[in-house]
Amino acid sequence: MALPGADASNLTAFGRRRLRALLGNASEGRDVEMSTPVAQTPGGTPDTRARLNLNPARWGVRAVAEIGVALALAAALSWIAQVFPLRLPQGGSFGLEMLPILFIALRRGLLPGVVAGGLFGLLQLTGAAGTPFIFHPLQAVLDYPLAFAGLGLAGLVPVGGLRGAGGVARLATAVAVGSGARFACHFLSGLLFFAAYAPEWEAPWLYSITYNLLYLAPSAIVTALVLWPLLRAYDAAFPGAGRGTS
Repeated sequence: MALPGADASNLTAFGRRRLRALLGNASEGRDVEMSTPVAQTPGGTPDTRARLNLNPARWGVRAVAEIGVALALAAALSWIAQVFPLRLPQGGSFGLEMLPILFIALRRGLLPGVVAGGLFGLLQLTGAAGTPFIFHPLQAVLDYPLAFAGLGLAGLVPVGGLRGAGGVARLATAVAVGSGARFACHFLSGLLFFAAYAPEWEAPWLYSITYNLLYLAPSAIVTALVLWPLLRAYDAAFPGAGRGTS
């Protein structure tokens, strides 16, 4: 289709000049605007890969040592909660054993957090980090290794910097995701195996929700309040130790 009033030779000359300009910019390293989107590299962005941290070979000695320290601290906090229990009226008891596991998930990423949580759940299951209550094999898996491995899902949240209201909101979201995954496991366990403990006037699903939520919610809130200054102090002491680093 011809443009009215346009000379074909002028248009051809303009096209040649435009092509030479684009080639010149490319050879000089300048940005050239492309009409088609650039395909993303396999595995996602570096930030996403660091947040997931799915390759244990890249964790490094310090990350593995931090997981070991976190397990020891979580076990100590669990024993403290059992020796000096702060029991709630509906049942369950307040505790800060989630704190070290969430710290690993937020500092080291998804898989280190899941591994740390699962190992801590196994420690609880074997009695090394508290006295377990075992009613059924599936209930034991739900309430211990699977529930605490769920805390590692907090590592999915891109926390980034922790300054200002935005940092507080991101941290609260991460803690809510991790503790929410733990709550889901305890809720399912209660619904499947502890429905007989529900009062006659209360539905088993509602009993499981209230029982688990009334001790997990305050534990998660206090954990987040302690975790915020702890993470900021760690960032100040080790400014280069972000997710995915050794």
